[in-house]
Amino acid sequence: MSDEKKPAEAAPPAEGAAPAGAAPAPAAKGGKKKSLALGGGLVGLIALAWILSLVAVPAGPKVHHEEEHHIAGPFMADISPSAGFQVNLSGDGGKHYLSLKLNVEVDAYEEAYATARTKDPLHQAKLTDAVLRTASQKTKGELDSAVGREVFRDELRVALDPVLFPVHVGNDKSAEGADLLSGLRPGRSIARSTMRGLFHEKSLAIDATRKALRLDDGQEIIYQGEETDLFIADARGKGVYLDVTELKPDFAGKVRVGTFGRVRNVYFNTFLTQ
Repeated sequence: MSDEKKPAEAAPPAEGAAPAGAAPAPAAKGGKKKSLALGGGLVGLIALAWILSLVAVPAGPKVHHEEEHHIAGPFMADISPSAGFQVNLSGDGGKHYLSLKLNVEVDAYEEAYATARTKDPLHQAKLTDAVLRTASQKTKGELDSAVGREVFRDELRVALDPVLFPVHVGNDKSAEGADLLSGLRPGRSIARSTMRGLFHEKSLAIDATRKALRLDDGQEIIYQGEETDLFIADARGKGVYLDVTELKPDFAGKVRVGTFGRVRNVYFNTFLTQ
């Protein structure tokens, strides 16, 4: 017998390994493609969501933000003519008089508003008249006392306030002018208005088709259209005088009404009773 050597048997393949002689497995391309597909799909979904957020949801109405107006101050204004005020006092047959010069402390939307009125000849005449009317009712004895002077100071503040800061009706340029949109005008007695609120805080609600007016939260009133000095009040009874003769018949809306500042205090630069 020949001693032929049998070929050695191959070792069994390791667990999970491909059997010997088997064709090599193709590279795992599918897994990479799946990863790319998933990544690309996620980016696409994010982009789609962003686009839908822009076009799918209707834009809400544009909100109009009014410019805010704030009162500023205090400011000082000299309201006296160069020679000051000379006033004959009450009592004792007019033998006594008062000589004084005044400064006023004011709050205003703009300092220039008050100072311009003190330099205007028409308003200077009105300021002088307000001082003379108030002072001429006082006696020398009243003004010589500390309490009397403080009362006089406050009376001057009340008298000067509507001269320096008249009520505007819609028109933010001129206190005497009409509101350009509605045609509403200040009444003849506007200087006697008891409503002294600020212009950007108070308003008149107007429905010209119904001939109806309301001041803030006050009672609605019906007008005829021929009134040149119509009084309308808020819930506290404080009101303004209006001229409705040129009010546009189809106007419906709100009109600002009020002052552009207020007098805080009055200061005596010179004060002499004789």
